[in-house]
Amino acid sequence: MIYTLTCNPALDYVVRLDKYREGATNRSYGESIAPGGKGINVSLVLKNLGIPTLAMGIAAGFTGDMLLGMLQERGIATDFLRVGGFTRINVKIKTGRESEINGSGPAVGESVAEALAQKLTSLPENACVVLAGSVPNGLSGDFYAHILNKANRRDLRVAVDASGALLVNALQYCPWLIKPNLEELGEIFGVRFTARDQVERYAHRLCEMGARNVIVSLGSYGALMINERGEEMSVPAYIGEVVDTVGAGDALVAAFIAAKERGRTDVEALRRGVAAGCATAFKEGLATRAEIDALLKRTPL
Repeated sequence: MIYTLTCNPALDYVVRLDKYREGATNRSYGESIAPGGKGINVSLVLKNLGIPTLAMGIAAGFTGDMLLGMLQERGIATDFLRVGGFTRINVKIKTGRESEINGSGPAVGESVAEALAQKLTSLPENACVVLAGSVPNGLSGDFYAHILNKANRRDLRVAVDASGALLVNALQYCPWLIKPNLEELGEIFGVRFTARDQVERYAHRLCEMGARNVIVSLGSYGALMINERGEEMSVPAYIGEVVDTVGAGDALVAAFIAAKERGRTDVEALRRGVAAGCATAFKEGLATRAEIDALLKRTPL
């Protein structure tokens, strides 16, 4: 069982227009709505890959009810903390290009942090848990560090897929895996990358700061990894038409973890992660197992 924690989930409301006119009434030719949030995406891809998963997080109001219902319809077991307010709605306007308006989510207090830490405390021995994405109003940039400290479960295999202070502050607890993308890595250290060896050097820095395994997703260039033995490896991306990159990094994390659960080596797991990320980017929505397996039969770039 893989556990995911999504503190600021969303309903992703996608509106498709021929053209958007500011200040005018716009009529769509299609809409869709889906559960969103990095940890939720990880659980959905794990489910697609046949790995048991439990999605944890925060749900609020009637939008939280709808989110949980949609997850249950997709066969995802849930254990969400209910709070006041409402789960955010992210509006994605597609007109050939995509514009987004992301909600802020409910305002929560310290009691929520304590309750979520308790969920980590009660996980089975040596469980794998993914802490993913942003946190709602009222929780600070040391939130993941705070709940890891409160839980005091050094046996857990913790994966952190977040940006900025949320990720950096969690490094002192030696997470099993972190996965910044290139932009997030640059933001952490205040650098703009111009060469591959720079990326590798700063990925090693994250290991020195506490991370046991670091994967840096490189978009169309695939991904590189520094494992806990200090070994470097990289996997190129697959060729294909990019349709929507939302969830691609989450799919990478899910497929990597799924492969490790099945005893794959680090490089094999990374290859499957990159295939899952690419398969997701080549379509709308998250990749299925069949789509990932089809890419794995091809030769990457």
